[in-house]
Amino acid sequence: MTYSFDGYNYVIKLVKGERLSEAIEQFAQEAKIEGAWVEGLGGVLEVTLGYYELDKQDYRWQTFEGLRELVSFTGNLASNEEGKIMLHAHGVIADKDFQTLGGHIKDLVAGATIELFVHRSFRPLKRKKDSEVGLQTLDL
Repeated sequence: MTYSFDGYNYVIKLVKGERLSEAIEQFAQEAKIEGAWVEGLGGVLEVTLGYYELDKQDYRWQTFEGLRELVSFTGNLASNEEGKIMLHAHGVIADKDFQTLGGHIKDLVAGATIELFVHRSFRPLKRKKDSEVGLQTLDL
């Protein structure tokens, strides 16, 4: 994982085989990120997508293996209740037949590359447990 900084925004590049969760954790620590919005695209070799079942207050996860295009990726970085920066991201992937799947992205492994644009927040972003929905949502 490499990244550049223009004084306010970052661009992150993952290369083939790099895991998103590990790269984001390393990036957030090195860049001292306390909140940001993230967009991206690229290719994946593996991705775990989730669907949140509100009535059960739990995710249903499915891992997809094999080369796919990451055609859309959007999310944010915020501190959870334990103080650790976490990525909340959704995305859409497409296979070689142009069929798409989407959902909450738990993690992925980069294919040829993943390119992320990180727009740093002026203020720290924090999450707090919302007992009604069962998730740590943004605490604004």
